[in-house]
Amino acid sequence: MSKLLQRHVRALCLGATLAVGLASTAMATEPTAETVKSLEQKLDQSLKMIDALAARVKELEAKQGQAAAQAAPAAAPAAAVADERLQSVEQKVAQIETANAARRGDDTGLPIHGFADVNVGNHNPYHPYFKGASLNNLDFYLTPKLGDKLVSLFELNVEVGSDGGVGIDIERGQIGYQVSDQATFWVGRFHTPYGYVNTALHHGVWLNDALRRPAFLMFEDQGGIMPAHTVGGWVTGAVRGDGGKVLYDAYYGNGQQIIGGVVDMRTAGNEHGRPIYGGRLGYQWTSGALEGLSVGVNALDSHITDDASPQNMTDVRIYGAYAVYDTDNWEILGEGYQFDNDSLYTAKGSHRSKAYFAQAGYRLPMVIPYARYERALLDQTDQYFAALRSGGSYYRTAAGLRHDLNLKAALKFEVANTHYTDREVGSFNEFLAQLAIRF
Repeated sequence: MSKLLQRHVRALCLGATLAVGLASTAMATEPTAETVKSLEQKLDQSLKMIDALAARVKELEAKQGQAAAQAAPAAAPAAAVADERLQSVEQKVAQIETANAARRGDDTGLPIHGFADVNVGNHNPYHPYFKGASLNNLDFYLTPKLGDKLVSLFELNVEVGSDGGVGIDIERGQIGYQVSDQATFWVGRFHTPYGYVNTALHHGVWLNDALRRPAFLMFEDQGGIMPAHTVGGWVTGAVRGDGGKVLYDAYYGNGQQIIGGVVDMRTAGNEHGRPIYGGRLGYQWTSGALEGLSVGVNALDSHITDDASPQNMTDVRIYGAYAVYDTDNWEILGEGYQFDNDSLYTAKGSHRSKAYFAQAGYRLPMVIPYARYERALLDQTDQYFAALRSGGSYYRTAAGLRHDLNLKAALKFEVANTHYTDREVGSFNEFLAQLAIRF
């Protein structure tokens, strides 16, 4: 190859290197719109220069074609090296174009995360009449970008039911408008904002230091006794002050129905047209001696029917309070609920019930040990609890530990003793293990 041709090849490589450097700078920082425009102009200029140099190289190669064919065999390796350099440049140019297209179009992407868990034990932690190994959830957590103020959240859960069948459910489907930190308006299907656990610890069990939720706070199809989901509208926000912030929620949606012994949130609408409505008010300390402490109260009212014949309707009123102390070392949780239910159809009358739990855990360098006590005292003459498969009273003591294998995988163990005290009378011990991941 002539010295002129070598100079052109070196210039071609230099142009590609310059373009790669510009693209790398653009992707490594968060430039302003003017900076991005300037970088794109420089990138376009570099690409044009590369195209011109590549055309010149091809022209010179054509003119020297015959001479190259008659050259000594020693020239062949040099030509091969030039071909390799040219291919390398073309690959770099392709990478630049791909990276630049991705950079310009990243606001149209679909951020997605997920959770999954596998369990084994002498009982199933979600369906206690089964034992052995079980797959629980494969949970996809999507947050499509809709704009500066318009936000969205979709949680798609692939779960295994008590019959072993696999189903797909939209656990949450929310579209919202964020006015500021003080107010976000949501419509769709969301976790009913009561207490702490129901909104802070969703279907991805990796989030929870404990192996599972308290039994009465499980989701509806896992034995929970409260309407964990609501379909309707919800406004939530925080008002910041010196040393803390006031947290609030208010919501209104479809009244639920008990179908097959399970509370159904009536995603497609309800027959009787009665709503669920309620709210939550709390305070969180963000500095000072009480930093990490949150307390709050909540209430809800819903007219809930069942699928019995004749049909029953219960005015379900639930009042609750919670306290959470969450620091680098401690996680202490407590929630309590009072049920003040009125049967409106066949078995008229008022009924009082309650449920509560307390849990404490300490975060050591390698493990997080925890202990929990939970109790549900449910009036069995209340048509609401009578219609629920899991509406019996119980108490449970549990102890366990969590070990994080890395930042995305946790191994958990729990031993527990559960006593049923009215509908069924008896007790059983549980030895459970769980591998929970996030991605």
